[in-house]
Amino acid sequence: MRHQKQKKETKLADYRRFTVTLLILASYLYMGAVINTHINYSADGKALTLLSFASAAIAGWFSFRTRRLGGKLQK
Repeated sequence: MRHQKQKKETKLADYRRFTVTLLILASYLYMGAVINTHINYSADGKALTLLSFASAAIAGWFSFRTRRLGGKLQK
């Protein structure tokens, strides 16, 4: 029982780290898309925008999983 709780706490900490990392990555990709699209025109702007929104969506999924796992740990 104790081992499972420790494993869930480790997974919860990992999910939080993944969420923060993905949000940072999404912000960098979005800024790259803005720079490529509006300042120095490049065709990569649409792909970078799509990647930034995909990263943000995955970060949202990890956030959802974090809340769900945190609720299980409190019970």
